[in-house]
Amino acid sequence: MTNPNRLVQADTLVNQATLTGALAASDFSPGTVVAGRFRIERLLGMGGMGLVYQAHDTELDIDVALKLLRPELANRRDAFERFRQELLLARQVSSPHVVRIHDLVKHENAWLISMDYVPGQSLERLLDQRGPLPVEEAITMTRQLALGLAAAHRSGVVHRDLKPANVLVNEQGEACITDFGVARSAGNTGITDSGVIIGTPAYLSPEQARAEPLDGRSDLYALGLILFEMLTGTLPFRGGTPAEMMVQRIVRDPPSVATIKPELPAFAVRLCAHLLELKPAHRFQSAEEVIAAIDSRRVPGLGRSGRSKLGLATAVFLSLAAAFALYQWRASLPVGANSSSASSALTLDLVTLPLQVTGPDDVDRLLGAGIDSLLSDRLAEDANLHSASRLQVKRVLAELGFDAEAAQRQRSRVFQVTGAKQLLGGQMQRSDNGRINVTLALWEPGLTQARWTLTQSADTEAEISATLYVIQQELQRALGSTASLRPWPAPEVLTALGRLQVAAPVGDEIDAMTQLAMASASDELWWALMESLDGNGRAAEATAVARRAAESTASATDAAGRRVHAYAQVLLGNYAAAQDELKALAAAVKGNPALHLLMARTLAELGDFQSAIGELAQLTADDQRNIDAWYLLGKYSIQSGDAKRAVDDYLVRAQVLANRLNDVRMQANVGNALGLGYRLLGQLAAAAERFESSSRLRQAIGDIRGQAASLRNLSTVRSIQGDYAAAGAALTLAKSLVEPLGDPVAMADLANDVGVLAEEQGDYRGALDAYRDALRLRQAQGNLREIGQSQINVGFAYYQLGEFDNAQTYWQQAMASYQQADDRIGMVHARESLALAETASGAWTQARTSFDHILVESESLQMAEERSIAQAGLAELDRLEGRMVSALDHAGNAMAAFRQREDARGISEMILLQTAVYCDLGDWAQAATTLAALSPENAASGEQASQYHWRKGEIALGQGQPDIALGAADDAIASASEQRNLGNELAARLLRTRALMSLKRTSEALQELTTVRQGRARYASVPFRLLLTETELQVDVEGKAAVYQEARALLARLPDYGRAFRIHA
Repeated sequence: MTNPNRLVQADTLVNQATLTGALAASDFSPGTVVAGRFRIERLLGMGGMGLVYQAHDTELDIDVALKLLRPELANRRDAFERFRQELLLARQVSSPHVVRIHDLVKHENAWLISMDYVPGQSLERLLDQRGPLPVEEAITMTRQLALGLAAAHRSGVVHRDLKPANVLVNEQGEACITDFGVARSAGNTGITDSGVIIGTPAYLSPEQARAEPLDGRSDLYALGLILFEMLTGTLPFRGGTPAEMMVQRIVRDPPSVATIKPELPAFAVRLCAHLLELKPAHRFQSAEEVIAAIDSRRVPGLGRSGRSKLGLATAVFLSLAAAFALYQWRASLPVGANSSSASSALTLDLVTLPLQVTGPDDVDRLLGAGIDSLLSDRLAEDANLHSASRLQVKRVLAELGFDAEAAQRQRSRVFQVTGAKQLLGGQMQRSDNGRINVTLALWEPGLTQARWTLTQSADTEAEISATLYVIQQELQRALGSTASLRPWPAPEVLTALGRLQVAAPVGDEIDAMTQLAMASASDELWWALMESLDGNGRAAEATAVARRAAESTASATDAAGRRVHAYAQVLLGNYAAAQDELKALAAAVKGNPALHLLMARTLAELGDFQSAIGELAQLTADDQRNIDAWYLLGKYSIQSGDAKRAVDDYLVRAQVLANRLNDVRMQANVGNALGLGYRLLGQLAAAAERFESSSRLRQAIGDIRGQAASLRNLSTVRSIQGDYAAAGAALTLAKSLVEPLGDPVAMADLANDVGVLAEEQGDYRGALDAYRDALRLRQAQGNLREIGQSQINVGFAYYQLGEFDNAQTYWQQAMASYQQADDRIGMVHARESLALAETASGAWTQARTSFDHILVESESLQMAEERSIAQAGLAELDRLEGRMVSALDHAGNAMAAFRQREDARGISEMILLQTAVYCDLGDWAQAATTLAALSPENAASGEQASQYHWRKGEIALGQGQPDIALGAADDAIASASEQRNLGNELAARLLRTRALMSLKRTSEALQELTTVRQGRARYASVPFRLLLTETELQVDVEGKAAVYQEARALLARLPDYGRAFRIHA
């Protein structure tokens, strides 16, 4: 195979123009004597830095290799420094497996390095010729390379670009490392001053791709890739662009080499896996350890053992964005970072650079910022021009690190990045007498002089609006635009627009700007004010402003006013009306990204996620720097059930851009969305890390609602993991943030999360109270999805309290809410809940159909948790129907998924379910062994602690130990009563009844049974009724014949009940 960026071998390309041109440029034809002593024999190959020749040193009478710095690079200081670096660093390394460097020599204007000549070929060419190598040959070569790396690392040198093209294999089959041109001392990041990561994409270590400080373990990862390739003929991360390969190695573990060649010996598989550990701390810690492992044929314990592979793969994701932000191979980035790539250029008619404002006056800077934003927006709206929006320009300049002055000084760079046909630049300056001077200039690529300039002055600030009208009129004439002109707003409006570019308003500022917008009838100010509040998560204030804006623009007929009215409708939740207005605007106003974003948002709120995603995909196709579109693609993909694509594709790109732009708010938003994605994919550790990071970022920028939302999400994950203290602490902090705001939406969300935490701890009465509060608040808001979620939650609390009719009623309402909202994910949750009700009511055929449907839907929608719950539901149905092998199989599948997600509650549930299966089988020893993995102390909730004591008592009674069974039953009753869990309490009392009967304490047993019978009216579960009947028939009670007749009627519609033989006995 041939990998990207490898050394080109001369004799494989002898007829190609590239090599011919290189030879012609070098003037070093065979026979040429260089530097008075080196006679050129032949060209060996060509790499990124220079040409490599075989030469004969006439003074020493030996063959050497000469590396020539390519002529076109000779005058570049950075290139020469890299060339010189190779000599200085490589001379520090002494090993038979590192090519020895002799000297740096100069021939006329050319620089060369002389080094040992290694007769043979590169490992790259060897693999191209032979394919995979025999296992022992590959391991022997790996050991030789490790010897060379050990020598380099002892000298403090990290190679950073180890790959087959930089490994020479001599005629005896021995490997030597060469090409230290990009090597650095340990501790460097592996990134140039210009922000380009050094190294070959296919052979980068994860930490090198993330631009972190490097040490020798980075080279060991590359050694692992080389071993993988020697064993299989391919690489673990292959296909796609270099950037895509980089993403793969950062976000996921490499596949085992055994997946490609299962016949490989176990040692070779383990050696390769340990070299390719994602985290440096989990790899071999030195090249000497690699050598020792090969010599002993023993590999230390792998870092992944005993931990979630998914968790490890995503833990390193936290710094993924930093890697992307710095990683700039030409024409390979997925988000247009490469400034010289035609594929990433915006190809615009016009780019308007920020206005330079000179002078110390803050008011002037705000006025200038307002003028700049409004001029840029109006030009972007001009249908006659393909002009960059203000946001597009801001993002490009942020990537380049340019302010207004630097952007105008570095016009050629801006032209290169944007592909613009013209740049518009300008200045605003106030003279000592108060006159405001505005100068604009149009530039074209390659010209040293502006093709058009204009200077206009306003004697006073009051005249600036008229002056700007004239300026825009002349500018449009120069651009050939015939768009109609609108009057410019008053200077106070312009200053307000400038202030909104700096920060979102607070308190009285909002009221003042609202009044100004109303008084001036400024559509631009309405839009900017709503956009600022909306974009900063200030939902309540944004809604209040939107209400006034909607009133102000209700009768608007022009595009600007209609656009404001449509935005206001979105913020007010009138999505159908907004959709109609936006459709009409889209037909009249072409190419406006803000309108397309609004349309996508509206479609998503209406439940049409696919159309929303289509709108956003078009936006990213037009502008790959559109961070809002990438973020919303991720958000809506999660909501539509495609969490994997959201995480692996869209949100990765949004995070890249957020870091590149240093946009802290978007970093926080994307981080929170990634947490939600990981949560749905079952990667709880990664989700918690993202929520914690997002909470910190939101706190730093004063986003109180956002911080509270991230804390609530964190609480949910922590409660699933069984860390209730951490979950409660997160909710307490969120509550302290939300309560002072008086925001009903945030209060509803918080009440819901309080219910979740109570539910996870088994406090179902407390959960019911909280869920009812959340439902009441959400019904007042009218959001069907949120209402459906609350209806499911209320129903589940009722279910756990034994009130199945109430539960089923709320779940049916939830299904109707989700169907009305066309929410597939919500419908899965509702069906999952209804399946529980079907199981409890004895409708087991319907329940099995429901769970099977959930399995299919959850797989399609990538709902990992729901798939596990469906497996658990099927396991319980199998147990009830006596299908014990299938029950254990389904429970095992669910257990594996819960363990992978580190879901403490789910793991405990499956231990208890598996124990129940063995109890039903009468395999008391296996039941005890299974239950031993759990204890009351490590049970994930009080509810599970009760079930633990119950099952412990069942086992004791089955093993003939009724005293122990009675004590366990008492413990189970106490725990269930504390949790107010009627179902568990009644089941434990049945156990107590049977234990008392075994102890011949009949009167106590009958009294206990009477208590259970009284509770039956409040807990109408069919499986419980069957257990009660079984116990009643075992106890000598009056009316036994009537009990049996009732049981037969119940069993008639449950012919598959697995314990029916106990009732008939």
